[in-house]
Amino acid sequence: MHDDPGAARVTLDVLHTGIIWGWYVTMNFWAKSVSTGVFLLGAFFMKKSPAKAFYRLAVPAIAFVFINITLLFTVLDLHQMTRFWHMFVWPHTTSAINLGAWTLTAYNGLTLLLVYLAWKRKDALYDRLIAPTWIVAFLATIYTAGLLGQANARELWHAPTEVAQMILAATLAGSAVFLLLNQVPEKERSGFAWVLGLSALGALTIYLSEVVFAPQKSEEAGFLVELLLTGSLRTLFLSGLGFGFVVPVLIIFFGIKREAPVVFPIAALSSLVGLWLVKHAWLIAPQLIPLS
Repeated sequence: MHDDPGAARVTLDVLHTGIIWGWYVTMNFWAKSVSTGVFLLGAFFMKKSPAKAFYRLAVPAIAFVFINITLLFTVLDLHQMTRFWHMFVWPHTTSAINLGAWTLTAYNGLTLLLVYLAWKRKDALYDRLIAPTWIVAFLATIYTAGLLGQANARELWHAPTEVAQMILAATLAGSAVFLLLNQVPEKERSGFAWVLGLSALGALTIYLSEVVFAPQKSEEAGFLVELLLTGSLRTLFLSGLGFGFVVPVLIIFFGIKREAPVVFPIAALSSLVGLWLVKHAWLIAPQLIPLS
């Protein structure tokens, strides 16, 4: 303490301020993957499906629900949540967060409009809006990679690989949701199963590649890999890899080979749970690096 009230004081002198992005952000990522994945895949499968009427309503409705879960946790995570509207009144086009807020808001509005058009059976206008909504859904999927890539001193968050992981998370989560819906025609379930299996295999390959090659880049990256494989995050990360990718691949392979689609929902549930776990571990780990 200084006797002089005007003297300079040290208010923050620590190596690590703690985890800033916690499970709220993980929920954001996970729900966004479900929402955009359902739309990206649903828009493709509905074109020639005998259950087109089901897809028309279910796809935007599910997308709308989960994108609002994303928006809810985004607002809850803001330090000044009552000021979120500032991003729309005074936008910053160089900010990934601001660009993402605009994109998610546009996507939210489009999915709601599609739900209304499906309910009113205005098929012509509905069909014209599918393509622009698909583009916005894709941008909503990948913008988070830019957000992570902008973070300084955060090893393992690299925009190129994160873009691929965001796309694979969307296709994995979207296909998992469709495999859990009984209204999906039997002939199309194998298509969603293939998407789920290949997405899980692709995501697993990228994660394992990062784990193997990251330590060669820097000492900090090596510390994070050790943290994920043998440290405090090992249970979260390894169980996420197992439930999210390994188990679904094995179940899908077995189900397709034995023509047993009854096992597909098990793979779907496992992938959704594992995706959340591995995303959370991957989000937390780089934040444990001291910034000074």
